[in-house]
Amino acid sequence: MVKSPRKSAIGEAHSKLILMGEHAVVYNEPAIAIPFDTLKVEAKVLPTVGTVHFISNFFTGKLDEMPEKMMGLAECVKSVCKRLNQPLEDFYIELNSLIPIGRGLGSSAAIAVSLVRGLYNFFKKELDRDVLMELVDLAETFAHGTPSGIDRESTSRKHPIFFQRGHETEQVRIARPLHLIVADTGRVGDTHASVAGVKALYETMREKTTARIEKIGALTVKARRAMEDGALTDLGKMLDQAHVELKALGVSDPGLDHYVEVSKKAGALGAKLTGGGRGGCMFALADSFEKAHLIEEALQDAGASQTWYCRIADEVMSYEG
Repeated sequence: MVKSPRKSAIGEAHSKLILMGEHAVVYNEPAIAIPFDTLKVEAKVLPTVGTVHFISNFFTGKLDEMPEKMMGLAECVKSVCKRLNQPLEDFYIELNSLIPIGRGLGSSAAIAVSLVRGLYNFFKKELDRDVLMELVDLAETFAHGTPSGIDRESTSRKHPIFFQRGHETEQVRIARPLHLIVADTGRVGDTHASVAGVKALYETMREKTTARIEKIGALTVKARRAMEDGALTDLGKMLDQAHVELKALGVSDPGLDHYVEVSKKAGALGAKLTGGGRGGCMFALADSFEKAHLIEEALQDAGASQTWYCRIADEVMSYEG
């Protein structure tokens, strides 16, 4: 009996924004991350004959010849096949991602999520969430060393999350829609240098640094309450305060600070960097689509490399495995 060829399958994931808590989350403080589905990634798995190939903007070639920075994805593919008892052959992967790399938007985690989902769909197997997280962690460990886990959680869920190491991830409800404008500095963020810089401050100025980290954690808790109450003006003030603390920790830079100021002058309720910092992206909160459009124009006029708008509201959210 001739085995019928498999049909192509697709796996998808979206980008994320850390609304509050970046860097502090490393020190077991809470963080809030939101789905940024304006930017998505799609992994298409297609049948072929022979060796597994990978096609993307980053690399095209055999799976075993992937560059070191993508080895986590190669290990991810191998692990899925081993777990499902499927031969590592007779398919190839096309990766299409709109998420810029190195901007603190969860690119590596989103790619891994889409890849695992695509492979499970290709092999017609049910994907358990715990298994998805385990496999994404494998890829993320190659990319980031010891990931906090917030990227894998936020790129695989359709709702804002309240995340803290060692605690169950919780959904954050939103009473009023959040109108957000994200601006890209055009420069790759240096997350490793930022994390190392905060660690150095923590070791040399323990008391002051701990106070700043704990303040970011406290602001995160208050921000959740403001989101649930629909107190957007209060939320904006908390974003501003968080940026001040992140700036004091040395993870912002003149470019990010400039776009934060531009946003505020254009009427933003609040603005801050997002992700690792030292390059990458920032975002601003507006009270309406119209105001968001004005802020976006101001950011573009100020030289932002790219800008995106997204609206976050409870009615479009649901849990996703």
